[in-house]
This record gives sequence, C-alpha cells and structure tokens, in this order.
Amino acid sequence: MRDDLAEGNETPASPTPSPREPSFEAPPLSQDNIFDALASKRSRYVLVALREADDSLDLRELVDTVAAWETNKPIDLVSEEHCNRVFTSLRHSQLPKLSMMGLVEYDEEDGVVERGPYAEQADAYLDIAASRDENVEL
Repeated sequence: MRDDLAEGNETPASPTPSPREPSFEAPPLSQDNIFDALASKRSRYVLVALREADDSLDLRELVDTVAAWETNKPIDLVSEEHCNRVFTSLRHSQLPKLSMMGLVEYDEEDGVVERGPYAEQADAYLDIAASRDENVEL
C-alpha cells in the first residue's frame, strides 16, 4: 500500500476506463458525436455489418463485407489492394474511433469486432444514412 494512503492523506482514485472501454457512467452520445461517427461511409458500413451480424465478426470478414459494399462487387471480384486499404483504414482509423465512442468493441489481439454498448443510440440515424446508399441492403 502506498505510504500516503496508509497515513490517510489521500483517498484512492477510482480506476479510469481505457480509451477503448467507455465508462458506463458516461452520458449518452451527443447528436454531434453520432453525426461525426456516421460521417464516414466506411464507418457506416461497419456499423450496418455489425448490426446485421448475429454475433461478433472476425476483422477479415468485416473487411470483406465493407470492401464488397464499397465497390458494389462480390468479394471475389474486389482487388486485394482495395481490401488491404480497407483493412488498414479500419484497423488504424475507423475501429479505434468507433470503439472510443462505444459504438463498437474491437479486440485487436483476437481480431474480433462487435457492437458496442452505445450502438443502439446511432441506429435511427444509421438507418437514414444507409437507406440512401444503394450498395447496402437493410
């Protein structure tokens, strides 16, 4: 035990959530945050794919789905180069951002992605945005 705590000089701090794990005491997402998350078509595709999945998705499966929707082609006709760009973008940009907002839970170690605790808050807005995209069937 720390000496200053033993002497009663300080109360122990509560643990802070990691940036990838939202605090469940946090207020709901603001409309601006939801719009920010949905501004990227690639992020919208991620959220739609996860909502349609029965369970979590393997990152590779998610990449294939997003790449196919972006190109409006079956995955076997999508170039490996495009899939690699989608993978890099999801791994380094979209998934960390969506995870910090609590819209997805992303386990980098296992390469698994699932809906986050705040995903339902974006669903109504996601429906509107995705309904205007001819590549995604809701």
